[in-house]
Amino acid sequence: MDGVTTVALIDIASGMVVRSAGELDPGFPAAAASVADEARAARLVLGPGLPAGELEEIAVVTGTRLHLAKVLQDKPEEGYLLFVDMDRARVNVALASKQVGQLAPAVLA
Repeated sequence: MDGVTTVALIDIASGMVVRSAGELDPGFPAAAASVADEARAARLVLGPGLPAGELEEIAVVTGTRLHLAKVLQDKPEEGYLLFVDMDRARVNVALASKQVGQLAPAVLA
């Protein structure tokens, strides 16, 4: 995808980076752990079977970056996040979310 700088597969339970590609800065492992913490916290708040449904994606938008973390398995405390870091000037937020969602199932195939 145009504008992607980093892609990583993150274990939700541990926050560890399983695989990655692209430009990793030294703080990336800490950021990955933070995103996994956020996913676990959101799952606790949403709870299974609540009207809000299951957690599908976490998006963080700054002035220059777009971070999308797609949940690849929706079992509590299990699964992976597909983390994609993008240059916000080169992507449309909604389109990027849709494209990452379409590509995500192929990651575990």
